[in-house]
Amino acid sequence: MMRLSRRTEYGLRAMMELALREGEGAVPAHTIAHSQGIPLRFLEQQLNTLSKAGLVASYRGVKGGCLLAKPASQIRILDVIDVLEGPVMKMGCQEGPEDACAQSTRCGLEELWRRVQISVRAVFADTTLADLAHRHGELQPCAALWPDAESRRLPVIQ
Repeated sequence: MMRLSRRTEYGLRAMMELALREGEGAVPAHTIAHSQGIPLRFLEQQLNTLSKAGLVASYRGVKGGCLLAKPASQIRILDVIDVLEGPVMKMGCQEGPEDACAQSTRCGLEELWRRVQISVRAVFADTTLADLAHRHGELQPCAALWPDAESRRLPVIQ
């Protein structure tokens, strides 16, 4: 079915972190990496891509870091996914090239996958970073920002 890359997952988590910290000024990449449990070098690549796309503003220097280039309420999840993943999300019943299936042009499943893809993209288009950050705050009311990786572990129920 649909698979988003780790690159996109980390990019979305970084953007959510910036949305959660909106109004606090520039956030250093190492702070985002630590808070979200993302390898710093990998995160820096995603932030660079997002910066080139105009979704993140980055500043060098002692008080440098990253922040959202526009309000979280104006950045759609689809914008982030399209920058990091590309505008085409793979969805279908076969891995590999689109023409791998001889039935693809006359198959009910292929038409179903197209409709599902359109619906998924619509959800991403209708959801903003502000929506994502708000929902995260509801799910993590005591720890909207994770100070370290240990605090993200699920409690053991005995």
